[in-house]
Amino acid sequence: MACSRKSGPHLLAATFTTTLTVICMLAFAPAASARVTVVPGSVQGGGTATLAVRLSNEQPDMVTTRLELTFPPDVVIPRVEVARVGKWRVKVDMRRVDPPVTVDGEEVDEAVASIVWTGGEVAPKQFEQFLVTAGPLPAGGGRLVLAAVQGYEDGTVDRWADEAARPGWPGAPTIAITPDADAAPVGRAVESGGAPVQAGAGPAAMAAAAEPASGGAGVLPWILLVAGVLVAGVGSVVGYRQQERRKRLARPRLTSTNIRELPTGAGRR
Repeated sequence: MACSRKSGPHLLAATFTTTLTVICMLAFAPAASARVTVVPGSVQGGGTATLAVRLSNEQPDMVTTRLELTFPPDVVIPRVEVARVGKWRVKVDMRRVDPPVTVDGEEVDEAVASIVWTGGEVAPKQFEQFLVTAGPLPAGGGRLVLAAVQGYEDGTVDRWADEAARPGWPGAPTIAITPDADAAPVGRAVESGGAPVQAGAGPAAMAAAAEPASGGAGVLPWILLVAGVLVAGVGSVVGYRQQERRKRLARPRLTSTNIRELPTGAGRR
């Protein structure tokens, strides 16, 4: 199918504009969507671990007033303790385990179902952090995916039920549980950037583990943005030059006409 002369530059400009838009979305969407996180990302199975749950409010004009974490039904964690933080009230819901199972040599018929925080506030662009001590963790290892619900003062909620597609993207907080050395091997342990926090660790150790690792990850969105701007700029210049060239070729060319000369003796008698 034939295309008009003007379609080429316009199509090229539209393509580069779309590319720039996609690059910006990929660069900035992850950072703005990660609102509920848990560190460390990896803990030792078979014992008790202290986890730091960070609740971030990325909304520009709404206050966060509620957080709920739901434990998976196929993971049995008998006990949990939550440290008090400011005006926040915490409620731990338990579920029945039927038939009972043996955990760390003890018969268990109840497991943690969910933890709910209410009564406090997280202002826009701020965060709150909660310390949760849970255990015993599964000795055989695995992954602990905590479905998260973040509630706001106007009644709206954000939900994350599944693992993030990639690090930094929106998803339910996930902890990798490495197998206990005394337990039967269950395969290769899942690696994570966080270091385990053992039970009984002091506040300094827990704060150090809760602090996110700094690095060059925050520079990547800006690199992608600059690259997208450069690509779009080059595309615009190329499209403009092609359009000007077509305009010049379309202009009518002046051609010389043959001029007849009169004979030398014309008009003489």
